Amino acid sequence: MQQPGADTWLLPDTLQVDALLAALAAEFGCEAAPEYAALVVYADSFDWRLYQQGYLLHCHDSSWTLYHGDSCEVTVQQGGPELKTSCFAHQFPPGRLRETLTPVLGVRSLLPLAPVQLSGRQVRLLNSDQKTVARLVLETQQPAGQGTMFRLIRLFPIRGYDQELTLVQRILADNGVRHSASPLIGFEEGCRKAGRQPLDYSSKFTLELDEASTARQAMTCIYQTLLDSINRNIPGVLADWDTEFLHDLRVAVRRTRSGLSLVKQVLPGEIVARFKRDFGLLGSLTGPTRDLDVYLLNRAAYLKRLPPALQPGLDAFFGELARRRQAEQKRLARALRGKKSKAMLIAWSRCLHGQDRQPAPLAATPIRELAGRIILRRYKRVLQNGQALSAATPDSEVHRLRIECKKLRYAMEFFSSLYPKEEIQQVVRHLKKLQDILGDFNDLSVQQQMLRQALEELRVGSRRNLEQASALGGLLQSLFEEQQALRDHFAEAFDQFSDPATTALSHELFRKI
Repeated sequence: MQQPGADTWLLPDTLQVDALLAALAAEFGCEAAPEYAALVVYADSFDWRLYQQGYLLHCHDSSWTLYHGDSCEVTVQQGGPELKTSCFAHQFPPGRLRETLTPVLGVRSLLPLAPVQLSGRQVRLLNSDQKTVARLVLETQQPAGQGTMFRLIRLFPIRGYDQELTLVQRILADNGVRHSASPLIGFEEGCRKAGRQPLDYSSKFTLELDEASTARQAMTCIYQTLLDSINRNIPGVLADWDTEFLHDLRVAVRRTRSGLSLVKQVLPGEIVARFKRDFGLLGSLTGPTRDLDVYLLNRAAYLKRLPPALQPGLDAFFGELARRRQAEQKRLARALRGKKSKAMLIAWSRCLHGQDRQPAPLAATPIRELAGRIILRRYKRVLQNGQALSAATPDSEVHRLRIECKKLRYAMEFFSSLYPKEEIQQVVRHLKKLQDILGDFNDLSVQQQMLRQALEELRVGSRRNLEQASALGGLLQSLFEEQQALRDHFAEAFDQFSDPATTALSHELFRKI
């Protein structure tokens, strides 16, 4: 999001607003709108999805205002839910605001970021023909709980009135208005007070490694980045604000476990063994809740797979999943709040930054030397295992290839900053297509297994159970047909991943280091 400062200035503490307006009134007609004042709460998703798209959103009780950040112009104002701890786009009434928020936020919730007291007024400057030649907004922004108050003036030019604009700018400068400021200064300071800053979190793994670092130093940076992600997502998992907190936590745990398996002999053996076990246990704790999240998030997609006559049969099925999910979420929250989980994460941080009594054999190896070997070895394994797949390969073997692809992807993400960006992204794109297909294939396999189990647990006899069995059977058939089609898509994606050009690029790229 751009934050233009050239048309927004801080008013000097000694400048009286009435004196400034009087100076402007000597040259222009001034038409002031009524004053406004409100305590607003700015909101966005935890990963700043609105801000990334150039939007800024705040609410005052149940009144919401969406701004376009580049111009600070109001995009839409509409009523909506009161923001207490969190809310979702689908909770807004039908209208333009919900239509704007839904595709941007997806499954993420809106969270309160910063309460700010706003007050001010808008002034239109008129020429002798009573035409508006410029607009001014005089505004005070004060983050709640802070003594600091920011007095701003924002100038909005009108096309075709360049001479008038120059005159306004001169009058402002003559009155001491010279220090530019961000029009979002109250929002930014409010976020800072709350321990946040725009774009301070992303689910994507990004890390610039020092090419001169040792393997131990590089892996410490990688593991610490992942640990930061785990710790930042735990509050959202505990509060159950939205499902992506648990998803991101699980991904950080998986990446950590993969790093311990991929990059061998860089940490002492006893540390690796201990934390592979500990992070494995943490991952297993989060599994049941995440599996149920996936099923519940796919409810609308499941219904679309069935004819209308069968759709009501899934109501009881999803009702049971929702009850199970609530119980699993409580178990997970208790475990994450427990002393054992907290102690494990603290111990991991201490091990990362402590002095190894007996350094591992490859701890001092330059990371540039080690990274290429690791990636190329994993790349060759994916090629070998993928070439062995056929239409008759069991689902379990396909799943194993998916795990190999995931480990390769993690290795490439860990060390991507050591390679030319465009070249490694070319390989990653082909790998991602392959991963997406394998991931969908595995999801369909797991979903079918879950549906078969649900069918087996149904008691025969009642009409309700008969309707549910019919719906589950129809869903099973639809999922099976899609999974079979994915085998053909996999063959196409694997051909692209393993073609001579991509293979040659990979060998050249990862042997450079």
